[in-house]
Amino acid sequence: MPEKIKMAGTWPGKVEIVEHALPTLKDNQMLVRVELSGICGTDAHVFEKGFGPHRISGKVGYPLYLGHEYVGVIEKKGKEADKNMFFHTELPQEGDRIWWGVDHYCYVCDWETMYGWQQWCLGAFFYGFDEVPFHGAWSRYVIIEPGTHIWKLGKQITPEKGVVVEPYIVGLRAVDKVLTLLSISEKEANPDTDLFVIYGAGTIGNAALVALKTSAPDSTAIVIDPNKHRLDMAKKLGADYVLNIKETTREERIKFIKEIATSVDRPRLGDRWGVDAVIDCTGKNADVVIPEAIEILRPMGVLDEVGAFTAFTAGKFTIDPHEICARELFFVGSWAYPLSTCDKAIKQVNKGLFEKMPYHQIITHRRRLLAEEITDGIKSCLAGVGIKHIIDPWKE
Repeated sequence: MPEKIKMAGTWPGKVEIVEHALPTLKDNQMLVRVELSGICGTDAHVFEKGFGPHRISGKVGYPLYLGHEYVGVIEKKGKEADKNMFFHTELPQEGDRIWWGVDHYCYVCDWETMYGWQQWCLGAFFYGFDEVPFHGAWSRYVIIEPGTHIWKLGKQITPEKGVVVEPYIVGLRAVDKVLTLLSISEKEANPDTDLFVIYGAGTIGNAALVALKTSAPDSTAIVIDPNKHRLDMAKKLGADYVLNIKETTREERIKFIKEIATSVDRPRLGDRWGVDAVIDCTGKNADVVIPEAIEILRPMGVLDEVGAFTAFTAGKFTIDPHEICARELFFVGSWAYPLSTCDKAIKQVNKGLFEKMPYHQIITHRRRLLAEEITDGIKSCLAGVGIKHIIDPWKE
């Protein structure tokens, strides 16, 4: 192994390949060889605006060692590592492919110990959003710290399938939340046959679509996006209808959705027709998306905001609160995910989900661990070029 390891350091508007000496592995740590890592929309917004995903201030120090969508193989275990990790599957050995939880919890604060809301842990650090070298996967190696949650991936899980596990978890979390709220709003009704609209057919939007069609296969899904190639992928992954923002007006989209909503077997709602739930996965253009989403919801419908993971990037919107009040709408946000969602997602993946629904085919671009290629991947992500850009740190 070389004395120094290459990795990407990121500042607002700049990516630079840096080298750090690999520290001596502690007895309670693991060394993981990164196979692939993804460029996420959140990473792109960090690069664009200079704000990280900190849930309180939105601010972080620099350089950041990004890369929170990843898959890797255990290269080496410290002799006490197995006693210091949380394993959710059978114990992985050196050479096994794994996924590890992005959030590393403090196990002290009340959010984590009393309420079980791990994603709100005040003392957490995040793999892929840290100032510590070897904690981000835009690198050839990551050091796994004691207290990390780890899942072994099945032998059939290729690196391409493994690298999209994290965004799929985000989509699954959003769908689980929406279905839970619909079960409250509908009492004994069956959300499985409901009508859903997903704004955004990028990585997260298509993840939500796959999760929806897995959890509620008889539901009707309308996906809205300005990019034809992304809508084509949504159709491949199970969307019943797609609408192109560039080819339709707001009035045309509402008319189209209304015709569907009033044609299916559902309660007669008079002038307050609408879809049962909207999931916003765009991460931008909130001034257009949110008012339109509220307009198309039925009474007691659900709007889940999923895409605004960084501060000041999604834009702002103006609505009349009466619209939320009069129809008793559920307006909620999804931030990260609890461990229960990770468990559920990886069980699905290990049992063959991506063979049935090839979500990993969202990968459109493969980048090298070079500053110019990562920068181009970030800018392409922001511009809607392709869908998922991944980094192969070993590609020459």
